[in-house]
Amino acid sequence: MAKRNWQAVGNAVQHVAQQRGNVPLLKLLLGILLIVFFLLALLLQIQTSEAFILGGSPVTLATNWGILNQPIDLIQGRLPMNMAKAVIWGWAIELIYLVCVIGEVSVHGRLQNWFKTGAVILVSFNFWTDFNYGTLPSGWGGQVAFAGSTAFVVAFFGVIGLNLLFQAITEFGHP
Repeated sequence: MAKRNWQAVGNAVQHVAQQRGNVPLLKLLLGILLIVFFLLALLLQIQTSEAFILGGSPVTLATNWGILNQPIDLIQGRLPMNMAKAVIWGWAIELIYLVCVIGEVSVHGRLQNWFKTGAVILVSFNFWTDFNYGTLPSGWGGQVAFAGSTAFVVAFFGVIGLNLLFQAITEFGHP
């Protein structure tokens, strides 16, 4: 009798182990969480880039959701010239960063090396602005950790989050 119980437990553990990554609801929740953190980090990086261009002080680590309205304000001409330049700079750096990470755009020929070189320079500069304009009371190590983790989150969480969302959506309703 005890042998059967252990065998049943073993079978249950094996089933759970085989199914551990196939729970659509968990994929959906994790995907949403990753996308939210991606947006938070993206907006913080835009803020630090704009602070550099404007010669401002370091930004607080409170996400300003109003940044999402900046492209619309820019198109409608509602931004002062200095802020318009900062918005173009901040968003351009992030878009270049995302293009490099996602890799959907392929540049061929002589332009490929120029693009890669420019991307490395701009992504490095983005790291530098995060380091210098993201305020943490933890000193140099905390600044490096913030800049590195923010770069990592922007580089990977958006893509992974979307993949998890799409997987969860396609798996709902399938046994």
